[in-house]
Amino acid sequence: MNQLPCVMHQIGEVQALLERVEAFQAEARAALESAPPGPGALRGLLERGARLGVEVESGRLERQLAQAAWLEEVTATLRSPRARVPLPVMRGLIQAGRTVAPSPAVDVAMAELQELLTIAQRWEEKAQMCLEARSGCGLRPRWDSGDPL
Repeated sequence: MNQLPCVMHQIGEVQALLERVEAFQAEARAALESAPPGPGALRGLLERGARLGVEVESGRLERQLAQAAWLEEVTATLRSPRARVPLPVMRGLIQAGRTVAPSPAVDVAMAELQELLTIAQRWEEKAQMCLEARSGCGLRPRWDSGDPL
């Protein structure tokens, strides 16, 4: 910039902004190339980029943020082995997972969700067959008899 054929009175400010943008760009690239950062770190980078008025790496950061947020949601939903996750919630997670950027972590989470959904659907089918078998013999479930439990 010092070699431009004109006089710039704000050259120091422009140079400082350029250095901040370059530092931000390097930090954003490092975050994207390292182990997957958490949603908080990615949100912070996106906010810093917006404050600087640049869109350097913002597309990749946004995709990575959506991926990290989805993975965090899946982990939180499936964290407890005794947690009862309704089938619609599981289907919603799978549907949302199809919209995030692919990665090995997303593939593993999707496979786990699909496996759990398949198992749950099998149990649902078995329960339905048992109920149908009961009703075919003239037996009704106890909760359906009108008698108080």
